[in-house]
Amino acid sequence: MSLTIRGTAKARDQPSCNGFFCRMVCLPKCIFGGFSRVMGRRNQYQPSELQLQHPQLLHPPVVPEDWAFLVSFEQQYGTTHPFFYACSFMQALKIAEDEHKLMFMYLHSPEHPFTPSFCSRTLSSELVVQFLDANFVCWGAIADRGEGLQMAATLQPASFPFCAVIAPAAGNNIAVLQQMEGPIDPAELVEILQRTMEEQGSAFGTTVRGREEEHMRARIKEEERIKARAKEQEKLRADRQLREEQDAAYFVALQRDQVCAYSIWFVSHVFVKQNL
Repeated sequence: MSLTIRGTAKARDQPSCNGFFCRMVCLPKCIFGGFSRVMGRRNQYQPSELQLQHPQLLHPPVVPEDWAFLVSFEQQYGTTHPFFYACSFMQALKIAEDEHKLMFMYLHSPEHPFTPSFCSRTLSSELVVQFLDANFVCWGAIADRGEGLQMAATLQPASFPFCAVIAPAAGNNIAVLQQMEGPIDPAELVEILQRTMEEQGSAFGTTVRGREEEHMRARIKEEERIKARAKEQEKLRADRQLREEQDAAYFVALQRDQVCAYSIWFVSHVFVKQNL
């Protein structure tokens, strides 16, 4: 079976997003809501010292769901592979958005006959490792469990290995910019990814910058509103202080006038008595 590519910019019968090809996919709630799980890196998950010393006394260690793909991959194919984030799909997508990169997703099907050659020859190729690490945020999952199963059900790959280039989109959607299904050699994979970056990346970067500019305008507007409110409150405090000072001066003047009037009355009263 040969490689199948979905998502070239030349596909005329496909929808476009901001002027370039993409396939909009709505994420299931179990994926969209799974953002706050722990994140790790390759070679970080290790069994405990007790498990290493007495493996026969313990049950096999329970591998956290986010680590399942990396542990499975490295047990079979070693540690030479792209930098796959051990985290939820949404967390990896957020990292990609923050770093202004596209996301490379790989769904791993351990039992598929094309998987061994793809993992050992393509994903472990130094050419692929360097290219993906430099240009993409990579996320992988096992296709028949956890989020990998949910993404496989959502994207419905026709064959494995299955790779996709993904960008964030509005709401609980993602933009699938490229899909690769079936065996592929390292040079061909890099060529497809390079072309996808050239065709889609500039538009994606413009979209990201547009969102950033929108956020910046909203932040500036909010800061101006806060400053205007603070200025208004300061004016109210100044007016209140001025009224208090004027009231205090009025009462002092009134008290002085009252004292002066009483003094005049008293002197006049004494003078009248003395002349009687």
